[in-house]
Amino acid sequence: MHASAFAPAEHWLVGLAAITGLFVLLRRAAARGASPLARAALAWLFGIGWFAAGLAWLYVSMHVYGGMPAPMAAAAVVLFAGYLSLYPAAATWIVARASPTGDPLPQAAALAGAWTLAEWARGTVMTGFPWLAAGYAQIDGPLDRLAPVTGVYGIGAAAVAIAALLAAAIAPGAGAPDVRRTRATAALLACGLLVVPLALPRQGWTTPHGAPLQVRLIQGNVAQDMKFRPERTIAAMQDYAARFEAGDATLTILPETAWTVPWDRTPEPIARRILEHVGRGHALALGVPTFLAPQDRTGPQLANSVLLLERRTAPAPGGAVPRYDKQHLVPFGEFVPPGFRWFVDMMHIPLGDFARGAPGQPPFEIGGQRIAFNICYEDLFGEEIREAVRGDRGATVLANVSNIAWFGDSHALPQHLAIARMRSLETGRPMLRATNTGTTAAIDAKGRVIGRLPVHAAGTLDVAVQGTEGLTPFARWGNAPVLVCALLLLGGAAFGARAGGRAQSR
Repeated sequence: MHASAFAPAEHWLVGLAAITGLFVLLRRAAARGASPLARAALAWLFGIGWFAAGLAWLYVSMHVYGGMPAPMAAAAVVLFAGYLSLYPAAATWIVARASPTGDPLPQAAALAGAWTLAEWARGTVMTGFPWLAAGYAQIDGPLDRLAPVTGVYGIGAAAVAIAALLAAAIAPGAGAPDVRRTRATAALLACGLLVVPLALPRQGWTTPHGAPLQVRLIQGNVAQDMKFRPERTIAAMQDYAARFEAGDATLTILPETAWTVPWDRTPEPIARRILEHVGRGHALALGVPTFLAPQDRTGPQLANSVLLLERRTAPAPGGAVPRYDKQHLVPFGEFVPPGFRWFVDMMHIPLGDFARGAPGQPPFEIGGQRIAFNICYEDLFGEEIREAVRGDRGATVLANVSNIAWFGDSHALPQHLAIARMRSLETGRPMLRATNTGTTAAIDAKGRVIGRLPVHAAGTLDVAVQGTEGLTPFARWGNAPVLVCALLLLGGAAFGARAGGRAQSR
């Protein structure tokens, strides 16, 4: 049920109902005398359903395109879900230890604090994987107004607190001194937490910057099992070049690894056509593997990059151009974690070991806007994306290039679009998405999709995007305030529970 709260079915009420259901079960288990470890096990099982169903698209990449035997691919999904489920299980165990009395208010505070810290840890440990954080299920609900203030983790904290209070209203517990009052107080506080964010503005955190930029987003729809075949590589280059030439946009964006070979290996007729159109004043951002300079080759020699070809700097093939190199690499897809070479060797994934890009890469300046690129699942990390909009020359527009054809026609595509929308809500910046198979879309600074292409179909999307400037509270301070509040909530609940226990013992 909780997995279905996320895209594509997505509805914020389903997310709240699912977490509330878990907390009702936990309260009833506590009333029956279940140990903290038993309650943690219940949360772990909840997590198995949450992550195994929500991330089932990983099976497609490992089995269909990676060639891993089906039983092993399915087992890998379940094992990964089991690992991710350790975080909500740990949060539940901590709360059971810190707030053993089950009083609704301290326990709601403790759950909000512990689950927030657990989700942050899940998004940080071993490079992090915060996909399906609870806050993403709240997009288009009242709590998404918190995004520019608290970020996705703060939204998740509010959702958990509301769910904990609703659970207390449903199952107040045998130890509650006044059941009717407990129910009423918990329900009123839950409604208050749900309604208060509506007072926050959806706009006003940032202001327009410059004139709207005319952009063309191209979706190539190159099947993953064909993408790296030489004849398909040339055909894709020709198709992208033709779609670029047919447009009149100031900037055209191609997907991640639209070129499967470095730019200097582009056939001369195709490169000439592209550079001629660039010379007419039409910039091109191109997803391409790029060889590092000799002095930078301390490990892998290829970076996953976006090159900017524009009239001022467009070279002949092999020359230097502005580029962005991906910084946050995907485990198993772009680098091999220590001790897991055997796992990667079971799959057939080309371009599986990339160099890491340098931090603090400047945005591209095009048509009066400053555009910060991120590649594939880099937009999952709000703390990193916010760095791109800070400073005197911070980005006025965000852009993501992706190739998630690895996951077929699965729910990974709409889930990734929802993640991009959250980054726009957090930073108050528009987000452009150029993808291979979908979802190619333009998102405005309020997180609204203003244009999109059908998935698994080649096409072009022409949009005018209005850049913005100024910093939201989240862009200014990041996750630090939410994490401090989470620690205070958890610590305060633990202190209150212990003080209450001492008072009763007297």
